[in-house]
Amino acid sequence: MSNVSSGNYAPEKQDVLDAAEGRWDDIFQSLAAELLPFQKRPGWHGPCPVHGGEDGFRVFKKTADTHSGGMCQTCGVKADGIALLMWVNKWTFSEALAEVGARLRIKDPYGRYADGDREPLPPKPAVQAKVHKGPSDAWIRESLRKIWKGTVPLTDPAAEPARLYLRSRAILCWDRAGMERSVRFHPALTYKDEKGKLQQHPAIVTLLISPAGEGVTVNRLYLTPKGEKAPLRDCKMMFPIPSDRTLPGAAVITSRASEVIDVAEGLETSLAIETALGLPVWPMVNTYLMEQFVPPAGTKAVRIWADKDRSGGGRKAAEALKVRLWEMGIRAQIKMPPMEIPDGKKSVDWNDVLIALGPLGFMTHEAHRAMR
Repeated sequence: MSNVSSGNYAPEKQDVLDAAEGRWDDIFQSLAAELLPFQKRPGWHGPCPVHGGEDGFRVFKKTADTHSGGMCQTCGVKADGIALLMWVNKWTFSEALAEVGARLRIKDPYGRYADGDREPLPPKPAVQAKVHKGPSDAWIRESLRKIWKGTVPLTDPAAEPARLYLRSRAILCWDRAGMERSVRFHPALTYKDEKGKLQQHPAIVTLLISPAGEGVTVNRLYLTPKGEKAPLRDCKMMFPIPSDRTLPGAAVITSRASEVIDVAEGLETSLAIETALGLPVWPMVNTYLMEQFVPPAGTKAVRIWADKDRSGGGRKAAEALKVRLWEMGIRAQIKMPPMEIPDGKKSVDWNDVLIALGPLGFMTHEAHRAMR
């Protein structure tokens, strides 16, 4: 880590993203060369730059020319180039902003440039044709409307694949009143494979809601008719986001807000906790959104049910959220699964606890404190 982000230099994120438009090739070349092949071939699947593998990571096609961003099937969504740099380099938000801002010669709100000896990037060409990639906002909004209109509650007879899947995960709370507002089932949702071929599969569809109460997008979990995860490259996929919506801060709101809110990373984890303890838990979808979660007004405390993984990403995201919540005057507590990660596995979560130990697995001293 260089020293450009030390001191008080703190550029605004939007200023940095505006200046970085069309410059991510140069930025990644300078700050995270392992991201460059993906940035040059948006949509291409390759090994995760953090933990390896074969083909679990890609940079988004739609935003490659604007604010970048990508997704690892294991590590989750990284909404923009700043989030990618934080992830790959293990930087804080302010460190990543300062590093990019320094190379783009961005002033902070006080008119200051970064200190340090980092070489700025070459000037952006005076004339640069903008190429729009990806679907239009009108198409995204209409597609989201059609997807949601085509869903039914998990209690509907047609939703048997979803119920079979949840039962296989020892989850029994799918029929709780109010769940249908954010967690639903689509009997035949379209999936486009890497060759552009269209398929249709049953899917659990969850709605992400912004802190302002607006729908942002949907997340999809593709299944087989027998209630198994569909054998697809990406059986869990987030739909594109309209440009007038922002993902950070959003969550899947599975119950009415109260003074104490419980949050977890995945849908299965959240529903497992509710099955065991009767506590409605809001899924954050991934670690990035876990870090960025914004609780509603009136929240006094948040319990964070974190994943335990070998990379430490689940714990780090929970810690980052905890620190931010305390800074907001909201009490926060982290709950870690009381199980070791088995050999050959990358992680354990609270759904694994429910499957292996049943509700009694939640009655350890640490977990039981959640009920007080």
